Amino acid sequence: MKYKNIFEFLDVALADNPSPSKEDIANAKSQYYKAWHRHYNRQRRTIRKEFTLGFTPEILKRIENKKGTLTVSKYLYNAIYDALNNGNATVYDLNLLSNIHQQLLHLMTLLEELLDSGVSPQIELLLERIEQLELQFNKL
Repeated sequence: MKYKNIFEFLDVALADNPSPSKEDIANAKSQYYKAWHRHYNRQRRTIRKEFTLGFTPEILKRIENKKGTLTVSKYLYNAIYDALNNGNATVYDLNLLSNIHQQLLHLMTLLEELLDSGVSPQIELLLERIEQLELQFNKL
């Protein structure tokens, strides 16, 4: 871009008008921001290629059903990432995993309190299974 900031642009754009009106200044600022966005988008497109995708209503419904709490864009990024890596690396929704982990820890606490109040083989078995599940969860 030719100008380093908006003030340089305003100095050049309003040089022939010694006392510009508020409307003249607003129009000049609008021109600057249009030029700046055009320059920014061109620079961004040289670094990052953008694509526009179109989907049929049936595919959109399938995406909505599978995306969970992710945005459509994030879900599509993850799906493309998985496809490129042959499905070897899965990207998880970290907020959902954090919530599940907190619930697991809460269940373990409740079971330990039940176990302290009275020993039961079923409670011990359930606690062992939840602890195994937590160990598997931590490996994620």
